[in-house]
Amino acid sequence: MTPPDAPTDYLASLVASKVGIESKSPQKTVHLAIETTGQSGSLALLMGDTVLQTTQLGSDQRTASSLAPALDQMLGWACKSDCRVGFVSVAQGPGSFTGLRIGITTAKTLCYATSLPLIGIDSVAAVAAAYFAQEDSCDQVLVGLNAYRGQVFTGQFQRESLLPALPDVPAAATGIDGNRSENMEDRVSIVDQEQWLTLLGNLPGSQVCVGDAKMFAKSERAKFQQRQISDAVGVGQLAIRAAMAGAFRDPMTLVPRYLKPSAAEENLRS
Repeated sequence: MTPPDAPTDYLASLVASKVGIESKSPQKTVHLAIETTGQSGSLALLMGDTVLQTTQLGSDQRTASSLAPALDQMLGWACKSDCRVGFVSVAQGPGSFTGLRIGITTAKTLCYATSLPLIGIDSVAAVAAAYFAQEDSCDQVLVGLNAYRGQVFTGQFQRESLLPALPDVPAAATGIDGNRSENMEDRVSIVDQEQWLTLLGNLPGSQVCVGDAKMFAKSERAKFQQRQISDAVGVGQLAIRAAMAGAFRDPMTLVPRYLKPSAAEENLRS
């Protein structure tokens, strides 16, 4: 039975036995996307831009206890389908402090144990990418995620710049790598309630909004839309473009992108 907190030795043995690192037989190369920054989390297996498998982690379970068996099932499917995992991507933040640590630790462990390349992806951008994957007709979206304590993680995204066609990925696309923040800082930020309400009040009537519904409840102008596609798909869609631009990370240097101190840190400062 899978240990409840998915220790690193279990994850290492799991991946080493299933990703096909040593296989010499012809295999299809896929990549694994991990997203654990919200209340639950999700996994996705993609081949290029094509989604092969997705798994939604139950919101009633701790991410740590549900992540390992979900990985086991997904990697088992890949093994049976003669797929070889080529790299791993993970939502790097901002988001839940605990969820971020679990997802990033898992991804780093997998990559360190198997020498797989790793890519970190901004989680706010991943939400936008997931919605673009869901709605082909949407070209622009505003994301709003609950950062708690009266704050909101937000970003506005254009499909064309966030998800360029795969053959045309420019070098600048490395800005979607969560740790290369010089480009992402212009698109993703944390705002207080007053700033957020001002932003919502200035929205055009046609602005599509996604994220946490509660963040848009006070706005009559926000055209809020539910996401039907797992956010891990957005992580994977961005990651394949980052991979084509060479935006891989040393697993040991990837760290969460919080954008804010934890409640405990704020209490210590007060």
